[in-house]
Amino acid sequence: MSDDSLILAIETSTKNCSVALGKSGKLIAEKEQGGEYSHAENLAIFVNEILAESGYSLQAIDAIAVGKGPGSYTGLRIGVSYAKGLCLALNKPLISIDSLTTLAISVIDEIPVKALAAPMIDARRMEVYCAIYDKKLNQVKEISADIIDKDSYGKLLQEHEIYFFGDGAE
Repeated sequence: MSDDSLILAIETSTKNCSVALGKSGKLIAEKEQGGEYSHAENLAIFVNEILAESGYSLQAIDAIAVGKGPGSYTGLRIGVSYAKGLCLALNKPLISIDSLTTLAISVIDEIPVKALAAPMIDARRMEVYCAIYDKKLNQVKEISADIIDKDSYGKLLQEHEIYFFGDGAE
């Protein structure tokens, strides 16, 4: 795959249903709906809408990227199944991407150099999926399902400023 590949990206690990189209590292089109889990209703519609908006066809796509979680089991099944189905039908490669890393990438340029990024995805039942990254996106804390209490991340918080974000950060 070359640097100018046309990539369809699908993310369904959270309450958001998100689809994007990119080429040469640039965003061409995106569609997202947050709130309640509406992945099954919206995913195919969003893909069709961004393709129509951008003027590309499904056949023009070079690969499909999909968020592999952690996250909502049902949301992940919907996104991964849809992506795999498209890949099989179009004979295109499937790229799986860690959803927490994707979240970290989205904010890493906005945090101070010595700070850490802690993306969190709501795992329900008072748990969050979390990993912690430094400014160079090195994992400081492995992905885990954490029950948050007053001592969570205490040692890291003593040594670093940490930015918590994502739908599990509340």
